[in-house]
Amino acid sequence: MTKATKTYRELMEALDTVMQELQADNLDVDAAITHYEKGIALTKEIETYLTKAENKLTELRKPVSD
Repeated sequence: MTKATKTYRELMEALDTVMQELQADNLDVDAAITHYEKGIALTKEIETYLTKAENKLTELRKPVSD
């Protein structure tokens, strides 16, 4: 089964949700660690997404060779 590619907006919304859950007063330590790990994974996904977007823009800006 292949993983569906998430949009930048979906990734940021997921990270925002994790951040809100981490700020909850009633979160126990184990749940906080799980949420933190999820947040780190989402941050890495976002960084990868942005790097790919930057590389694509760099490629598009290259002059066309004749």
